[in-house]
Order: sequence, then structure tokens, then C-alpha cells
Amino acid sequence: MIDIYILLVVVVFGLLITFHELGHFITAKLSGVRVNEFAIGMGPAIFKKQKDDTLYALRIIPFGGYCSMEGEDEDSDDPRAFHKKPLRSRIAIVTAGSLMNLIVGFLVLVFVFAPVKEWNVPTLSNVEPWSTTAGSLMPGDRILAIDDYRIVLFNDIFIGLDRGKTAPVYDIEVLRSGRKLKLEDVTIKQQAVKIDGKVTHRLGLGFMVAESNFVSKTKYVILNAYNLVRMVKTGIFDLLTGTAGADEMAGPIGIAKIMVDTAKESMPSLWFLVAFISINLGIMNLLPLPALDGGRLMFLLVELVRRKPVNPKYEGYVHAAGFIFLMILMVIVAFNDILKLFAQ
Repeated sequence: MIDIYILLVVVVFGLLITFHELGHFITAKLSGVRVNEFAIGMGPAIFKKQKDDTLYALRIIPFGGYCSMEGEDEDSDDPRAFHKKPLRSRIAIVTAGSLMNLIVGFLVLVFVFAPVKEWNVPTLSNVEPWSTTAGSLMPGDRILAIDDYRIVLFNDIFIGLDRGKTAPVYDIEVLRSGRKLKLEDVTIKQQAVKIDGKVTHRLGLGFMVAESNFVSKTKYVILNAYNLVRMVKTGIFDLLTGTAGADEMAGPIGIAKIMVDTAKESMPSLWFLVAFISINLGIMNLLPLPALDGGRLMFLLVELVRRKPVNPKYEGYVHAAGFIFLMILMVIVAFNDILKLFAQ
């Protein structure tokens, strides 16, 4: 019997990809571009339907999909070909998939936080004597930064503490009585406690609670969306600087495992993760890497500056090389995901 959670994850993956490709598809149609095929999934087709000029296909591998446009990767005499459309239309089509994922991620956050009545804010309500350097943090302090990591939401405090290079000693910026203060060399201790058989770490700090209303909840959703974008940016920066290793990357297999585990623990947490993945997908696709939307966008921006397009032959070579590199990377990441599964 198929695990219901695995089925749920497959459906969610499929929907995120569908929305991404739908962004390209709708914008292409509105721009008058001929779409040859709109496919969800990869590999052999299990369902196909031709309607007008477009073949709609559902393919057997639930990860991936594409919106194949006339004249996208080759020359074409069709006046509806992608490369014959104005530059602004082509830029809109290329970026529409990522924009759709960002919108979907935001809407999922709205759904997740709709029933929430209150939440913690990073303003201290009490400070236990054992938890921190005497006379440093005080009730009423609004924590603004921990070691230059900006604190936007309550959960950022734990990320800031984890990222501290001199933990458990930190430089902390607070807002106190309307004034910004920089507190240097503040020690913050944590106690290990067991809850429901699991060991967790408790801070000796209490935090105030915000009451829910339309304005505060709207702001809370927007800040969470901003924070998810920041998490993606931070992850990319950590990979580029070597702070995080390539072995910490997760591919579709690893992400699916995380989603299944999260679903079994908490459905709201799963949907929050879905929002993160959707936003992640939107941003990663805009990176200026060949074969990604961002790679195509890069060539369009070069065309905008040069006032003439790059030779399609050379652009094709770059995208082909990028595609091969991405396939190799996906195989490596998938292999690591499988090793991690067997190691558990």
C-alpha cells in the first residue's frame, strides 16, 4: 500500500512544478507565442491530448516538467516563434515561472497563518539570571541583531545563535526605550531539557506575544515571506563561501524524505516547508546559470545592452553545457540522498 504521505508529497511536487510551468505557459499564450507542448513530469507520457497547436502531456516521472515554445532553442519562420517576439515579452515569459512560484509561496503562507491567533515577537518579557551576562539583556529589549544577523521574527533568534562564530558569546543589538544599543560579548546559555522523549535546548529568556488582527497578521505573513527569501539567499552564500558543504545539499529524493517526515509530525509545518520550497524554486531558477530561466534571462539582458541578440548557436552551446552540468550535479546529489537514506 502506498504511504499516504508519500502520495501527498508527490502531488505537492507536481503542483509546484505545474504552477511554475503554468507561469511560462500563460505568459507565452498572452504574448502570442506558439506553445508546442505543455508537460508535467518527465519521461514517457501516460496521458496526452492535442488541443489547437499545443500538446498537453502528463509524464511518468513526477519531478520536472516543461513548456516547449516554438523558436525557443532553434530558428523558426513561424511569426509566433519565441525569438520573434519583442524583448520585453521574452523577458516576461522567462521570469513568469519564478514569479508564479513566489506568488504561490506567499499564498501558502497566508493559508498557514490564517488560523493563528498569536505569535511570539523578539521582544523580551523576562530574563532568568542564569541565562545571560548580568546586566546585559533586559525585559522590554527588542532584539535587532545577533552578531550582525538581522532579527526580523522570533525564530530568527535561534538562527542567529546557531550562526554565531564565537558562541555562546555574541554581540547583540537591541532597541531599548526607543534607542539602539550594541551590547558586546554577551553570553547566552542554553539548558538541555527532555520533552516527549526528545532533547531540546531552552533559553532562559521569555518573549512577548503579539495579538492577531488583520494588519498584524498581514505584516507577519509578509515578514515570513521575506525571511524565506533571506534563507535561500543565505544558503546560496554559505555554499559559495564554503560555510556549507555540497554534502548538505538535498535533491528531490532528500527533499521528499524531509517533506514526508515533516508531514508525519505536523501538517502546518509541512505547508510552511512547501512555501519555502516554492520560494526556493522561484529564486534558484533565476540564478544566472545556463539551462535555468536565469541563464536565459542573462542572455536577454545582454541583448538589451547590446541592442542585438547573442548568436543562437553559441547560446545553445552554453545552455547544452549547463544542462549537462546540472544533470551531473543532480546525479551526485541524488546519490548522496540515497546514501543518507541507507545510513539512517
